[in-house]
Amino acid sequence: MVDTSLNKKYTAQEGGNLDFSPIPDGIYRARVKEVTPWIPKTQTIKVYQKDENGKVLTDEKGNKVTETVSNCTFYNCTVKMEIIGGAYDGRIIFHNLTTHPNMDFNIPNFLYGIGLQEIAASEIQEKTKGLICDIDVYTDKYEKTVQDKETGLDKIEEKFINRVKSFKQITAENPNVEIETEDYGF
Repeated sequence: MVDTSLNKKYTAQEGGNLDFSPIPDGIYRARVKEVTPWIPKTQTIKVYQKDENGKVLTDEKGNKVTETVSNCTFYNCTVKMEIIGGAYDGRIIFHNLTTHPNMDFNIPNFLYGIGLQEIAASEIQEKTKGLICDIDVYTDKYEKTVQDKETGLDKIEEKFINRVKSFKQITAENPNVEIETEDYGF
């Protein structure tokens, strides 16, 4: 039985040595460690209009043609990927999935990488855990406002975070992977 009571005794141990700095850009072998539950979001959005081939329509000035959709509900979740093998073994990369209509490439690319042909979005949490693929990782820069501890004034700091550019299926001809494929019997 799992003990989550306030009477459970704990033993002290050192912690907090996790490294959250970005790893170098490149292709890494990764395992789906966890997928958070879908979170609904309802808002008025502009949806790209597409032709019969799925290509986004543009006007004479090159702007994307949109249609405003009121009270559109779409869903978001986060995939926690663990790098397996190589110098960054065990490092975690997060990737967001969404059912937003303008991001219709998002879930299909994830499914392609992990080798699933077709599943409902509602099945992603249960059917993708433990699956392995290659991920093309890049480093994204963003700015964050923080309070200077000495002056108490707000300042803007540049922060860096890894993101997944794309998911790739594991193949024997994938020489750019951080780990050697023979480690996994391919």
